[in-house]
Amino acid sequence: MKPGIHVIKWPMERVAGRVSVRIKQLDIDCVCKSLDHTFLNVSVSIQFQANVHQIFQSFYSLSSPNRQMISHTLDVLRSTLPKMTLDDIFASQESIALDLHRALNGHMNQYGFTIQYALLTRIHPNDRVRQSMNEIEASKRIKESIPHRAEAIKLECIKKAEGSAERAYLHGVGIARQRREIARGMVETMKSLNDRDDDTTSTSLTKATMDLLLMTQYLDVLAAVGGSSKRMVEESSSDQDNEDASPTTSLMLSHMPETVFQIRDAISKQFVAASNPVKVENLLEMV
Repeated sequence: MKPGIHVIKWPMERVAGRVSVRIKQLDIDCVCKSLDHTFLNVSVSIQFQANVHQIFQSFYSLSSPNRQMISHTLDVLRSTLPKMTLDDIFASQESIALDLHRALNGHMNQYGFTIQYALLTRIHPNDRVRQSMNEIEASKRIKESIPHRAEAIKLECIKKAEGSAERAYLHGVGIARQRREIARGMVETMKSLNDRDDDTTSTSLTKATMDLLLMTQYLDVLAAVGGSSKRMVEESSSDQDNEDASPTTSLMLSHMPETVFQIRDAISKQFVAASNPVKVENLLEMV
């Protein structure tokens, strides 16, 4: 009956039941197998209502409309999903829901029900399958990132090499300037000593000056060797995780002040006997 006041002729007439025309929702869970032999749980929500123009059919045609819709939904899903792979199922949710809506609506209209929406709310494969899919995608991403990482490492190595070369160049320029100034100071010292009138005093002062300069150079060499060894140890400790790091080496020298004078005597003998064939002595053995 339509909304409003109605007269019931009792006992010839009675109220057989009430039919709601509100939209109802039916939630269905289904276990299906995909084309790639993967089992998954699919959740479907069916939103339906009784057709106001077919109230008689909706009340008297079916004893349980919900069971009828559940049976047809399971039949549609289990005949459609096994033809598709798991990736296709995720990508074709809208088309699957549309096919399900058409099938249900065409079947339930004859019984006085209208299907408003058929929604696939959840597609849940096995946890191990989900983990495998995530690992496959992660492996693809890692494979794509390897060339970029290699390019970054290459640029880093190039920049480090350029920095090392620039540092070595500047270090060499500094050493050259230092040696040039030392040589210039020695020349000026020798000139000032040669200007004296007393030859004996000049000779002794020149000898003392040369001894002092040679001692200074000798100590500079020792300091340089010690400093370079320390730097090598520090760089090795900072790069101990690097497989390409070369091992450090140590140089053992016998150090005594008399070594300077032995070197000076050897150099003097070579200058004095420059005109004769001379076999140069091994200075390291003298040390």
